[in-house]
Amino acid sequence: MKNQAITVFALIVLFGFLIVCHQTLFENIQMGTKWFINEPRDNQTSAVLVFKEKPLVIWTTDFHIGPIHDLKTFLKPMGVRFIDKNLDYLRCARTHTCEGMKTLKLINPHNAQNLNYSWILKFYQLYVNDTEINSADAFGCFHLPAVCELYEPFNKSLIILSTIRYELGRFGKERWTRWNENLIRYAANPKNLIAANNLYDVNYIKYFTGIEPVWLPSFSNHPNVTYNHSRGGFLIAHNTNTGFFSNFIQQYSKLCAIKNCTVRLGEVYGLYGNYKYSDIVAHQGIVHVPYQVSVMSFFEHYRMAIPIFAPSLELLIQWEWKHWAMRERTWQGAHGPQPVGSAIKPHPSQQSVPDPNCYKEETVRYWVKFCDYYQFPHIIYYDSLEHLITLLHTTTTEELIRVSEKMRLFNFGEEKRLRQKWRDILLNIAKHSTNDPH
Repeated sequence: MKNQAITVFALIVLFGFLIVCHQTLFENIQMGTKWFINEPRDNQTSAVLVFKEKPLVIWTTDFHIGPIHDLKTFLKPMGVRFIDKNLDYLRCARTHTCEGMKTLKLINPHNAQNLNYSWILKFYQLYVNDTEINSADAFGCFHLPAVCELYEPFNKSLIILSTIRYELGRFGKERWTRWNENLIRYAANPKNLIAANNLYDVNYIKYFTGIEPVWLPSFSNHPNVTYNHSRGGFLIAHNTNTGFFSNFIQQYSKLCAIKNCTVRLGEVYGLYGNYKYSDIVAHQGIVHVPYQVSVMSFFEHYRMAIPIFAPSLELLIQWEWKHWAMRERTWQGAHGPQPVGSAIKPHPSQQSVPDPNCYKEETVRYWVKFCDYYQFPHIIYYDSLEHLITLLHTTTTEELIRVSEKMRLFNFGEEKRLRQKWRDILLNIAKHSTNDPH
């Protein structure tokens, strides 16, 4: 009898365990994560504190609040402190970083971009005994990589992480050539980092310099904001190419009228003005009409795991070649007429690669494939406006939730990979610093 009682008890416990396991598995299947039961359900960071007693310090004078804000958020939990002298005077109020530029000597938002080379020595002489700048272990240059030329005399590590075409502020054959020579010299020094946050700029820098930059995608994580699709309808991301975008909206509206569209599609700023991230994730998904090969908002949307609808590679190639959809892909296009070629020749190792600043079909076809939209998994691609309308009407909430969950799981692994890369980079910088961060 005693053995029978034990057997019955054991069966009851086993049955209860199986019910719990089945329920857990079912919940994860519903969320599209059948084989990832042990993955975290929230957006916890995988950061490990690297500098526990003395932080590693990075000084920056960036021209855009987005890239530096992303890096500060990502690296701070690893024991990194930033001295942020942000020069983005139009947007710095959004991140409360306007004060730093007020204490700068010699340079300001209006003269630092197109730097007068004679100022490099003057700047050094003004700051050589400055306590704040000497507390830095490295100088970071992101949205204006060339500003790092200003900091070379301080003999500290240079973190050149390009988020745009790297010749900004060094236009013209003479200045661009000089910048290339300096960049090649920086790359040869093991204490420095030459990188880009997107594959397009990785290959762009390589085309003109022969350097192999490190690819370090922006993480742009917002851990307290996750996809919830509570408001319904879809958003369309902001676009600065007003001519092409206006035509896109006009054609989309005409087609919708013919097809009697029932799905709402609203432009982000049109709906919310200065939106909050919680506004973005409350919608079913977001449509991107690219105006640039890499934008910070793409990283933000992807890291929040909101389903992204983007043009297929072939569609974007046709848009760019025939309609100049991404004017900002080149600096000439952003500031004037369509470019016909670069001011300088490619590096000898890149002679067989088409010029990225020339608008021939073969050139567009070669370079557009490096856009961010084709480097990340689980993006939903549309082949035409008609196809986009079909997707917005037929993709179910359950399918969108599964896509979002796959994006979230990719982000989880991506963060671990990026943190390991950054750990190695930061430890190398620390090794070369006289300040001994540890």
